[in-house]
Amino acid sequence: MSRTGQLPAPVKSVDELLAVAEALEQEAATRYRALSARMGRQGDTEMAARFDFLAGIEERHATHVADRGRTMLGHAPDPACARWEVPTGYDEEEASGASLSAYQALAFAVRNEERAFAFYTYVAAEAEHPDLRALAEELARDELEHAALLRHCRRRAFHADRPVFIEHVASVDALRILARRWDSEASAAHAALAKALDEAGESADAAIFRRLAEQESGDNAGAATVPKLRSAADGLRLLEESFDRYAMIVERADDERVVAEAQRLAGEIVGRLALAGGARSNTLLGARSD
Repeated sequence: MSRTGQLPAPVKSVDELLAVAEALEQEAATRYRALSARMGRQGDTEMAARFDFLAGIEERHATHVADRGRTMLGHAPDPACARWEVPTGYDEEEASGASLSAYQALAFAVRNEERAFAFYTYVAAEAEHPDLRALAEELARDELEHAALLRHCRRRAFHADRPVFIEHVASVDALRILARRWDSEASAAHAALAKALDEAGESADAAIFRRLAEQESGDNAGAATVPKLRSAADGLRLLEESFDRYAMIVERADDERVVAEAQRLAGEIVGRLALAGGARSNTLLGARSD
């Protein structure tokens, strides 16, 4: 598929949608089996079992989609009907390294489900036939439920991987001091990423992360530790971790004023995630070079 800047033609039939849906479920199962094997090699048997369980769910969903095709169409979905590219595997660049943490593995899985949800939402919005729209909306709800389950698992992994002292904030003033420091560090990291993206000729992504850096902090004087970001994916992941950090404070705080402030700060991160999301084209919704 060439990079034209235009979205592919909308899905026009239930047959085509079911073909893509079956392929997505099968690919998700393959991805989760691969993650299970990798976590097993690292000695994390609990996470290996969890991804095996998720793979089994996806395989059953693929079977369900095929059965639904037989019921609705009189035959199983035809792969030849699928004109949309199905993404293969998780991001090898993101997954590179000696080990993969439980949090990272679950983050890949969450993005997989969110990508499928985005696809079905797009199909529903563009559908001209009520049956196609209803099917796309139902499939989107399924993916949203999968993503919610995985986010819960990811948050638990996040808690396990982060120092306990970050989870307990005694006052709103203490939280705001931490938030200013975290924002300053994120601002410095996103500004450096914007500069690197500009130098690589990725000016559109660079502009997004430069704007994020401006939102996060007017200056970087308070940045004690600046995370090194290599790509737009890294920049987005930094925001995801910030959101989870505030969500963790909401879950653990005893003071309702701290809870309210952490929720407000998490809301700001959601806005930044929406902005940064423009720097990561959805494999199913965007075009790419051959």
